[in-house]
Amino acid sequence: MSTYDDAHIRTEIVEICKKMADQGLVAGTEGNVSARADGGTVLMTPSGYNKGDITADMLLRLTPDGNVVEGDLAPTSEKWMHLEFYKQRPKSNGVAHGHPVYCTAFAAAHRDLPHNILPELVAVIGQIATVPYGRPSSAKLAEALAPYVLRHNVFLLENHGATAVGANVRDAFHRLQVAEAYAKTVWAAEALGGVKPMTMAQVADLPLPSFE
Repeated sequence: MSTYDDAHIRTEIVEICKKMADQGLVAGTEGNVSARADGGTVLMTPSGYNKGDITADMLLRLTPDGNVVEGDLAPTSEKWMHLEFYKQRPKSNGVAHGHPVYCTAFAAAHRDLPHNILPELVAVIGQIATVPYGRPSSAKLAEALAPYVLRHNVFLLENHGATAVGANVRDAFHRLQVAEAYAKTVWAAEALGGVKPMTMAQVADLPLPSFE
């Protein structure tokens, strides 16, 4: 359940939407953001709008089974993906999905982002999952994602984009942001001969990430 009131959640979603647009994590009408609200409902961005143009009154309220109970617009077509996170992770209250260029490049190439490279990734995010293709804007994407939800915090969606889940919307956004910077670092390291993993002892010395 969210620890914030409804007005705070709406404000945070709008702020994160604008940050995603400003930082190039989405383009055009790509991407979607949601947060768990009081009463178990989910506040979600509408379909067909640039994230930089989202306002608090445009958000939709959905029940956990996907029914719209507040709002005049159509919810994001990726609603099933968002709801899958809230279904499986009762302590996670925010989801951010975008098409950041470097993460999406790895997803399009069906290339896993390597694990055990940077301490921050190991301790805060954990291994980034590569999720087999599921048709965007359908329940099939949620079905493809479902086996990975409990063991990862960031997900590369093959031939699609990237999604992050967190304790709240800002946490999910930060994870997506860090994952994109990481993908860019891995990309750049290829020119220097590729990344070199930490040793098992170095990894064991780090705290474990949370998957709540």
